[in-house]
Amino acid sequence: MSYLHGHHGVRRCHHCGGEIAETVHTRTSYRVGYYSLHTGDVEPVELIREDDPSTAMTVLRLIRPYDVFTCARCYSDPAVRRARERLFRPELDAAAEQTGAGSGGTG
Repeated sequence: MSYLHGHHGVRRCHHCGGEIAETVHTRTSYRVGYYSLHTGDVEPVELIREDDPSTAMTVLRLIRPYDVFTCARCYSDPAVRRARERLFRPELDAAAEQTGAGSGGTG
């Protein structure tokens, strides 16, 4: 996986490895060069309200953030957009695995 951890060098697409261009703005239009996803490794944490301990809830705490860059060409691929969604919403994959749905869906 090619994440850019605060590196100020050439940005590369996480999916194809190609160099990504900046977004270009003109007076009348723009051309998107890349999409950036701020994500990372998470861990579940249970929060309990002091005034009402019966209303505990589980949230995901970000423990190791990273950015995923996707070039405009790769972003047009529905499989890439699904992969980005799984990176952004890891709890959906975990829930699917617990119910036995796994990642073998159609789509």
